[in-house]
Amino acid sequence: MNPDRLFDLAAEFAQATGNAERFHADAASTTGDAHTANTKKATEWEAAAARRREHLRAALREALRGTVTAVPDRKLPVATWQRGRVEIRATTTDRARAVRVRYTPAQALAAEAALIACAAITDEQAGGTLTSILGVFPPNPSTGDEPASDAGTPA
Repeated sequence: MNPDRLFDLAAEFAQATGNAERFHADAASTTGDAHTANTKKATEWEAAAARRREHLRAALREALRGTVTAVPDRKLPVATWQRGRVEIRATTTDRARAVRVRYTPAQALAAEAALIACAAITDEQAGGTLTSILGVFPPNPSTGDEPASDAGTPA
């Protein structure tokens, strides 16, 4: 979609919303027939604004349709700035557009588990490169590097 057309749709929506608010304000300060006329005009502009908002949304969906290829943000790939939300941040490969995915804590845990499982499978198929990136578990402090025994008691 042409950016000028998107701008025009946004301007039409803003104009209709502004007109509705203006007529509501006029209705609040008048009585009798003037109040009725202003309320009617406000209702008409609200309906126009709703139609224009839907046209704008449809145009935006069409303009932004398709797959976005993005890479993790270099400085802050994960953020928790909004209470109750975990945000994954990325940018398009040409660094022209930010991409954000917001999860609830439960969704973030589910996504994390799925990513770890996929990483493990992919790593195994690629020859096991994650072991050099991820640190191994520290040794057991009471026994050094000995693993737990088969007898069911901790080492």
